[in-house]
Amino acid sequence: MTQYSSFANGGITLIKPYQAGKPIEEVQRELGLSDVIKLASNENPFGMSQMAKKAAFEAIEQGNLYPDSNGYYLKQKLKSKFGYDPERITLGAGSNELINLLFEAFVNRDVNVIFPEYSFVVYPMETTVNGAEARAIPLKNYCADLDAILAAVDSKTRIIAFANPSNPIGTAISSKDMYNFLKKVPKETLVVIDEAYNEFNSGDDSFEDTAKWLDEFENLIVSRTFSKAYGLAGLRVGYMLANPEITSILNRLRAPFNVNIAALAAACAALDDKEFLDKTVKNNTAERVRYAEFCKKNNLFMIPSFANFVAIDFKDYDAQQIADRLLHMGVIVRPLLGYKLKTILRISIGTPKENDRFFECVETILKDMKN
Repeated sequence: MTQYSSFANGGITLIKPYQAGKPIEEVQRELGLSDVIKLASNENPFGMSQMAKKAAFEAIEQGNLYPDSNGYYLKQKLKSKFGYDPERITLGAGSNELINLLFEAFVNRDVNVIFPEYSFVVYPMETTVNGAEARAIPLKNYCADLDAILAAVDSKTRIIAFANPSNPIGTAISSKDMYNFLKKVPKETLVVIDEAYNEFNSGDDSFEDTAKWLDEFENLIVSRTFSKAYGLAGLRVGYMLANPEITSILNRLRAPFNVNIAALAAACAALDDKEFLDKTVKNNTAERVRYAEFCKKNNLFMIPSFANFVAIDFKDYDAQQIADRLLHMGVIVRPLLGYKLKTILRISIGTPKENDRFFECVETILKDMKN
């Protein structure tokens, strides 16, 4: 039999396929459960805003037509809402696609890529696929060690990639520290700040709009998504901000019509629905406090989170075993075995009712394990 894997390019055969969280339907079918909640994929527990949903349904009426490949109206909406120059914007099917394009455009076997340890899995995957050297820098108190990252930079460092807030840990680098870091990075090295969870920092004085620094730092790239706070994960839409030259390169590489017609319309409407966004962020902030209180009560360690999920260290207990027990109780969470974090679970912050159920189930499991 022909070994087609031997024909594959670069480091494709060296990576493992991305393992997404199990969907609710699969768990219901496998375990015969009717009442299942999913706290595994950092989705919006309130779904889509009604304004976004209405816009998407109306756009589907024109589903026989190709979408606007340049996303004119969404770029104009981002300009009017935040002041972003359309010449700096690349649209993608989620920020994930845009990160893939960036690595495809600039990373090869002659360079290296630096990222904090326990970063978003796409960074090491894309580094390996494109044949570059991956340099994962150990964290310091669960946060990116900026001094160590700077020390690792050399003349072959093409990209430094951050998720800020980080995924799967949830910690964040303050705007002041990030700004001072950028001033020290050589202009030949691109710095990607992946801000998928950016909206959950609103109201915190430690964070400002990093995209406003683009005029000062020509090597800065900022990516955002509508998947999390805006609730459009299933429609796949995001955007990347960079200097016009980098944006031009990305727009040459991306596929035509890469963002579908419903996603473009929903994203425009979502930006106008301030009430829905405020509700999402308010719930997340309050429930994140409840998770911290729960962990303190049960002698568990919650890593400080600035995102819509928390990472909980169960210390002496195997997190995979706890995740399996929760699964059979109808609660889907995310173990971090892929990161070799055997005692830590990542839990998406749900509605108060969903979080109550998680708390009750975990307390039952911990009680059983102690006995």
